[in-house]
Amino acid sequence: MGLVTLQKGQIVHKALTDTVNTLEILVKGKIRATDQFTSFHLNIGGIIGLIESPTKEYQYTYEAIEDSSIYTYPYEGPADILSMLKANEKITSILASQSTYTTYEIFHEYEKLYDNTLLEFKKLKSDYAIYPELCIKAGEVPSRFEKLELIVPPVKNDMIAAWEYGYIKSMKEKEAVLNKAFYSLSQEIAIGTVMISERNQKLIAVSLKFLTAYKKQLKRNTSDFTTTMKMINSKIENIENAENGDGEIIINNALATILTYSGVESALSSKFQEEISLFKASESRYDSSDEARMLRKSISNSFYKIYKKVFLKSLTTKDIPIEVKMFLMFGFVDEELAGEKHTGTLCNIAKSYVPDSSGNILLLSEWLKKIYKLQVEPSRNEFDQDWLTYLREQKATGSLKQEQIEAMVNNPESRLDFEIQNLFSLGNRMTFGRISSFVPVFDSMNVIRPLNLAYMTAPKIKEHIEKIKSIDFGVFCREAVYSNPDIGITQFYYAEEVEPYIILMPNAGTRASLWQEIEGKKRNTKARMLISIFNLENTDACMIKLLGEFRWEMCKTEQGVHWNDVTDPSLTSLYCDYLQFFKKNAALSAEQKDKLRLDLKKYNNNYKSIFIADYLAYLKYEANGSLRLNKVTREILFNTCPFSKKYREAVYDNPQYKELINHLVAHNANIAKPLQNLEFRLKKEGLQVPHELTDQIEYLNK
Repeated sequence: MGLVTLQKGQIVHKALTDTVNTLEILVKGKIRATDQFTSFHLNIGGIIGLIESPTKEYQYTYEAIEDSSIYTYPYEGPADILSMLKANEKITSILASQSTYTTYEIFHEYEKLYDNTLLEFKKLKSDYAIYPELCIKAGEVPSRFEKLELIVPPVKNDMIAAWEYGYIKSMKEKEAVLNKAFYSLSQEIAIGTVMISERNQKLIAVSLKFLTAYKKQLKRNTSDFTTTMKMINSKIENIENAENGDGEIIINNALATILTYSGVESALSSKFQEEISLFKASESRYDSSDEARMLRKSISNSFYKIYKKVFLKSLTTKDIPIEVKMFLMFGFVDEELAGEKHTGTLCNIAKSYVPDSSGNILLLSEWLKKIYKLQVEPSRNEFDQDWLTYLREQKATGSLKQEQIEAMVNNPESRLDFEIQNLFSLGNRMTFGRISSFVPVFDSMNVIRPLNLAYMTAPKIKEHIEKIKSIDFGVFCREAVYSNPDIGITQFYYAEEVEPYIILMPNAGTRASLWQEIEGKKRNTKARMLISIFNLENTDACMIKLLGEFRWEMCKTEQGVHWNDVTDPSLTSLYCDYLQFFKKNAALSAEQKDKLRLDLKKYNNNYKSIFIADYLAYLKYEANGSLRLNKVTREILFNTCPFSKKYREAVYDNPQYKELINHLVAHNANIAKPLQNLEFRLKKEGLQVPHELTDQIEYLNK
């Protein structure tokens, strides 16, 4: 034991270097304790080392922040704390007061560190969510940061009860009263207070240790991402400065570049340039006058001819000019027509584009490439004829001879022409939304939403689809048959999920459309869905409507001629029967019947359109407990498109759903029972269980 004087700035103990073997009472001055992320102060009467563990390395570095003096005592265990306190009977009340104050400061530091760490976690997650959009702005290719995707939020250590912080805070606030009326009542009270503080400080120290380790790991796991974000933000700042007049225009004479690249004949090149010039100069280019309408039609005819030439050239060209990429992706032809700001955005999107890894979400040019390379069959035409059916009809009408058909069937360019004339030209118009004023070239006048928000990236589309599937889990499932006599399975039916192709049309539009639900006659083939690459409407509602349309058309295909025959119950037959005979339906009130009359009038007696509107309400509102549908509609939708288990549990207490859910669960259990018995038998016999069986059991439990 001894008195030690310290000068300002002098280190008493150094963290992770010195070993704890003493306790010190501060009798003069002020000491600051610091570690990597936190710090607290010790005033006169404070005890250095109370938070530390004897024989271990110091967690904190203790520094005199003014000239100070300390009394030193040996410290090998809790008994030494008691000895020190009993040796200082006259000042134990001060020691008790200061130990409470220090405990409060450490508590406060822990709360502050936790809040900052949680904020940092949320910021990282938020930045990663908008990172693809920022890459688009900066013209960079997004990377995947797998370590960042795996991080979890910080968790508070439960060794310290929540009420204890309030208790310590209150004691600190009432310090003056406690000094007079509590700590000084007896030495035992003062000693008890110090010992309780010692316990709490050590528990907080453990919590701080966990939180510090989490923060360090978080930094290690996200350092690459934070560095990348700094670079991206810096680049965006430079681009914005350029857009404000501090830099040069990125794209010049885009149309000339596109036409030169395409290699089209000079007559078509001159014609298209003239058409675009007239279109740009016209303030009334979207009105209904014959002149404006004919100009739009003429531009469309020229556009698709040029698009084909550009596309074919791109298949054999390694270095494609950015203007050409923008033309293929967005229908961009002219920087003045697009506007300087939008041109820069389109350029950055084109430069940063990364194909969908699953191969299901495709640019129009990527889709045409699959057609051209015979990887998929051409899509149906406007008369619902597939490629082979169309050729047979051409032969029947005398337009083509058998030799011509044989030459065309697998001819890449013939297939390409069919796809451009049908899916591309018609689908482009459909997704644009305003059919009468459609033009396939990118025009800033059609942009009513920021492009970076409207841009339909593959991750964004997948996120919307997953959200819908989390409610309507069977939306992409088709009934399939499995048979394997070698292991004693005659046959059983299972739900096979078939994800659709989603083709991004090069326009800024307001609609998504189902082009076809299957390929040819095969029911286990992928649907083909179209959506504008820049969706200007509510994407959530747009995707729900799209999948609702798919639900309807897929049911019609599966049911065949019985799609509206109520004796063979299905989604379409039940809906048709319900809408056709709603006036006689006793389950509907007079108000509900009046509403149905208005809906039928509103949708021109189109049953599919009414179903899609109900499907939107079913997923968006009913699944979240906000009832919008009548009893009959709800029952049809739930029986044909049941909610997933999570959403069933959420609405189970609602009497409108309870009976429906109980019936579904019992029905699925009856179907699952023989499958579970089969699985048990196969395992018992040591045979491999086919994944179709386990998948179906899992499906029935969703």
